Order: sequence, then C-alpha cells, then structure tokens
Amino acid sequence: MKRSFWLTIPFVLILSGAGPAQQSKSAKKHLKHGLELFSKADVDGAIKEYNYALEADSRFAEVYLNRGKALRARGDLDGAIADYETAIEIDPRLAVNNRDIAQAYVNRGYIRLNRLDLDAALADLDRAIKLDPADPEAYLKRGRALLIQGNAEFAIVNFDRCIELNPRNPLAFVERAVAHQTQGRDAEAQKDLEHGLKLNNDLRLMIDLHLMDLQLQIREVRRRQAETQKKIG
Repeated sequence: MKRSFWLTIPFVLILSGAGPAQQSKSAKKHLKHGLELFSKADVDGAIKEYNYALEADSRFAEVYLNRGKALRARGDLDGAIADYETAIEIDPRLAVNNRDIAQAYVNRGYIRLNRLDLDAALADLDRAIKLDPADPEAYLKRGRALLIQGNAEFAIVNFDRCIELNPRNPLAFVERAVAHQTQGRDAEAQKDLEHGLKLNNDLRLMIDLHLMDLQLQIREVRRRQAETQKKIG
C-alpha cells in the first residue's frame, strides 16, 4: 500500500508550558480533535478544528504549529510557514532544533531555487539552517543556489558541510565538481565527479541530467546578470 505524505510528518503537542497564557478549554478541545482528525488523514477537517481553536484563543502557539503542519501536508508552504512564524513569535522555544519547521523552509527554498528566484531561495535556506543546522539537504540546496548565483567559493563551503553530514550523497560531490570547474580547478573537479559516480553509478543518467539542468540554470542567470549590467551601463 502506498503511504500517504501526511504520515511522514510527525505532529507535536505540548500542553504544559505551551505559552505565556493559559489556553481555554474550548481551544484545547478543538486542538485535540484536530490532531485526531490529522492522524486519520482528514487534513481539511483538522484545519477546520485548528481554526475553531484559534477563534477561541488566538495566542495558542501549538495550534499554529499543528495547523502549519496540516497546511504543509496539503501543499500550502506559504500558509504553513506563516503559521510556523506566528507560533515561534508566541513561543520562541518552538524554534529550537525544530526539523519540521526547517523542512518547510527547505521545500519552499527549493521551489524558489528552481524558479531562479535566488535571493528568496537563499533567505528560506538560511532560515532552515538556522532552525536545523544538521540538515545536509539544506546545505546542498544552499550551495546550489550560491553556485548558480555565481558565488562558487561559498557554494563549496556549503557542499563541504553537506558532505560532512552525509558523505554518501553523490549530488554533493557532483555539484562541488561544477563549483571547482568554474574556478579553474579541473583536477579537483574530476576527482569529485568520479567519486560521486562511484557512490552510485546506477544514477549516472540521473546525474548527467542533473548536471545539464544545473549548467542551464547557471547560463540563464549569467544571461540575466549580463542584461542587467547592460541596462545599468
């Protein structure tokens, strides 16, 4: 049986010390019901219950946190992040090593990266790393954004960190190879490329397509940068 995406998202409920104010019984009741519905894959029903809870208590941090998770499961990353930020503003403790919140920023950052909205992508990935500094995917994606942007040296720093956290990720070596190549370090580039393929040669076609896509993105950004400079000049 195919496992639904929502099942991969843990939900957290902290009833003691949940915020600066005592939550109402009505808000707690709706939160509990929302969690039950979410556990049964009724995401829309859970969101309705969270909405009712916030009508009863608009400063209930855990409701924003769990509604954010439900919105993320529904694919509404902007809505999820807005709720996460509100939860953190109410109770900053929720931001400490919160991987679920960090992953929302990674996901939205990657979408923005693929749209070549690099500044927005980097802002999301910076936030993700601040929330979860041990996530190798965040460093990989930030390294790619920096490489496409033209900052190869700092991209390499991020690829290095990704490899430290997950030395079995072939894409980290492949993208670091491209970064070395842009800096004229062909020997280092060849070494990284060979090592990346050695880690998983079955992915060679996928890696080749990935490299092609990366090169196209770099060229497109360089074209846009040249056009901007031409207009300024």
